[in-house]
Amino acid sequence: MDAAEVGRRKRRCSRAVIAGCSLMAVALVLSAHEVGPPIATTVGAVVGFLLLLYGVHVGWLVFYDRDDDGPPS
Repeated sequence: MDAAEVGRRKRRCSRAVIAGCSLMAVALVLSAHEVGPPIATTVGAVVGFLLLLYGVHVGWLVFYDRDDDGPPS
């Protein structure tokens, strides 16, 4: 994996984590102020959590899916 690919994956990871956390925060605020139906805020929070999980998965691949150095010594 070259440096450009690592950079793209890191940016994708960061964007997904920030979007997921933001979506969960918005769903929490809307739920607290009782704006809209409860199912809408629940769906928003679940989608935000899924985005967060996707970002963690991509981040995991950045650090643990590297090229092998060869056999262990």
